Amino acid sequence: MTSRGRADAAGILAEFPRANIVFQTIVNLREWRVVGFEALARFEDGAPPPLHLDRAGSMGIRAELELLLIEQAIEAMSELPAGMSVTFNASGATMLRPELADMLRDLTRPWGLEIYEGATTADLSAVRERVTSLGGSLLVDDAGAVCADEGRIAVLQPDVVKIDRALFWQVADDDDAKTRLAALLAAARSAGASVLVEGVSDAEQVERARELGSDYAQGYHLGYPASASQIGELLADLHRSIGVDAPGL
Repeated sequence: MTSRGRADAAGILAEFPRANIVFQTIVNLREWRVVGFEALARFEDGAPPPLHLDRAGSMGIRAELELLLIEQAIEAMSELPAGMSVTFNASGATMLRPELADMLRDLTRPWGLEIYEGATTADLSAVRERVTSLGGSLLVDDAGAVCADEGRIAVLQPDVVKIDRALFWQVADDDDAKTRLAALLAAARSAGASVLVEGVSDAEQVERARELGSDYAQGYHLGYPASASQIGELLADLHRSIGVDAPGL
């Protein structure tokens, strides 16, 4: 994008509501330990992030909005415990932007990019190469939703496959969902990827995730999204309530 284009995009982005960055814990199910966080945007008008991202997409500036949110997340994560990983959400096209490479190149903590589950015109092989060259991890977000299928997993060869929470919730009593999930798990294992289950909301679902062979999990039972300044208190509460370990405890 030209300097004029960037200036025009910045002007348009100023019309969007301000976003605050929160972080949700990611738990290693085998070690029962918090190992990282996902950075999430919360817009001050209360609208879900996909609504604003879709609006930005219709205006041709989705990548600019995603880059802005990632930049804010990188600034906010300085308050998180040292050494713990952070993942950022982005579309395939944004992952190939040189501005993003500049933001991520010098990060001192482990990081990953979660590719948006929707359709993309980006070359997925190039996405894989870019993330690898920058030293990060690549995650397929919301596997089982929209375009995040076995084919995408096979092409991307991701480090982590995140199982969509809606699909995970359905497997308790839906045979079709069980079949769908089994295919995604097989694709993840074939790619050598770890598996993370989203939407874990109670102790029963923790055990279900373990039975599926999931390596990691996140969800409200394992920590609500919180600002970086609140994470220390959140980790202490999690340790007291469900016994999960975390740095500094």
